Order: sequence, then structure tokens, then C-alpha cells
Amino acid sequence: MIKIENFDILKTSGISYGGHGGSKRGILIDNERWLLKYPKSTRSMDVEGLSYSTTPLSEYLGSHIYESIGIDSYKTKLGFANGKIVVACKDFLASNETIIDYNMIKNEYDEKVEQAIEHLSTSSNMNSNQNLEEVLLIMEENPYFKSIPELKERFWDMFVIDAFISNNDRNEGNWGLVLNKDTNCLKIAPVFDNGAAFYNKSSDDKLMSIYEDNFKFKQSVYDSSISIYRLNGKQINPLKYIESMNNDDCNKAMLRIIPKINMNEIKKIFDEIPEEYNGLSVLSQIQKAYYLKSLEYRYDKLLLPIYNKLDNNTSNEM
Repeated sequence: MIKIENFDILKTSGISYGGHGGSKRGILIDNERWLLKYPKSTRSMDVEGLSYSTTPLSEYLGSHIYESIGIDSYKTKLGFANGKIVVACKDFLASNETIIDYNMIKNEYDEKVEQAIEHLSTSSNMNSNQNLEEVLLIMEENPYFKSIPELKERFWDMFVIDAFISNNDRNEGNWGLVLNKDTNCLKIAPVFDNGAAFYNKSSDDKLMSIYEDNFKFKQSVYDSSISIYRLNGKQINPLKYIESMNNDDCNKAMLRIIPKINMNEIKKIFDEIPEEYNGLSVLSQIQKAYYLKSLEYRYDKLLLPIYNKLDNNTSNEM
């Protein structure tokens, strides 16, 4: 079992962090900067049987699953602070580094991109921040993507894994590049902000009612899957988008990622989390059963069969 850390006894770092996922506090662990993320109150949400979201658990699971697949992700620890289960996330920026997120990247001026985006915004009647057509265009024409082609690969790798772990909020502020301010060198940022994964606003009672009903379960883990992105004016189902095999870059990500998914390793991540700590639920039995069943369903019924088709197509073309 992993140790649930007591973060109440740690010093604050004096560093403030933004974002909309809930309250945060900078702390020091072994003189290194970490960010504490607290669960968000569900008081203003239409949620029954749950006082706080399970965002800390989702953040921990998401980062460790990414890591198990071989994708660089920031380090996370589960812990206890101010009477709540929280997650600590290691600050991956050195003192001479800053984040260049996708929101900043896409604002790099290029006349060709500007004209094309203007056409998209007038013809799509949607928030361009969620327009996949715009993202596809920017990834082809933007100077950052042209100079660092691995950044486009990172986008599609995240698209596949986020679909796998049901993370529906890979927004413009939580992926991108790290800039060394002394050398002006750029590198791809570790994956961070996975707190929207794993149904973080669902109570145990709701999960149980879905788990025991095969129709509801399929609806939840496949038919109703959503992404932050829209295409042709409609919010996309990322699993169905992957299933269509219409995007070559997405197909390449499938060929890269699926062979690296080890369900036994992922199960170990769950097995190492205690059910409770100090009377507070950390990972309940129904959460564990539901989350693992949903991952197994997506892997066995969708992702692996699609991968096999793509792999066979690639072999036939050689």
C-alpha cells in the first residue's frame, strides 16, 4: 500500500498557483516545490451523495497511468490536509523555466493561420477554444509545431490516453512546452492536470447503479464519452473519433500507445491505494471496481481491436 502523506505538517512554499479545479496551496517536500490540490465542493453542482469531488484521486490515478504507459507526467502523491484527502503535484518547472501552454502557442501570429481561423470562426458558430478544426490547422502551420514536431505527437498521445481514462478537460491551459529563460531552449512539458478523469463528480451510489446495469454501463463508458473538442459544430465522442480511423495522426498515436498499455501494471496502481485514511474514503470498493471495469472495457472492446486493424493495415501496405 502507498503511504497517505500528512501534508498539514509541511511548510508552505510561498508560491501561488492558478487554475479553476479547486483550491491550491504551495508546499515544500524535501525542499522541493509541490502543489497541493484540494477537492472542489459540489455544493453548486447538481450532484447527489457527494460533498466534494474526487479530483485528487483522479489526478493521482491519471498521472500514474500516464507514467505506466511511458509518457512523461508530473509526480503526484496522495495525502491528507485540513481534514480532506488531497493530492500533491510536484512543480516540474525549474527557477529559470516557464510554461508556454497551448493557449500561448496558438496566439503566435501567422497571417495564413489568422485568415483560416477567421473563416472557421465565421462558419462554425462555436467557441474556437474547443474547435478541433482550429487545433488541426494550428498544428500544421504554427511555428512552434513546425520546429518541434513531437508536440503534435504529444497532443494525439494525450487524446488517446485521455479517452482511455475518461479525461474530458484537456484544455488549452494544461499542455504545451517548457521554456528555459536563460537559453531560450524549448522542451515538451510533462503531462499535468488530469483531475477531470475518472468521473470525479460521481458518488458511490451512482457508480453502483451504473455498474450493475450493462446497458447503463456501456452508455457511460462508451456512448456518452465526451471530449472538450468540437468538430463540425458538435462535441465529439473521442472513442468514436478514434474508432473512425479517419485521422492519420490519431492512428499513429494508437500504434504508439496501445502496445504500451499494461492492464496488470494499471491494476497494481489501484491495488496500492488504501480504501480509507483517518475515516475518509480514498478509493472505495465500488470506485475501484467501476474504474477498472471501464478501463478494461475500453481497452478490450475498443482500443485493442482498433489497434489490431491499424496494425494489420500497416503490415499489408509494406
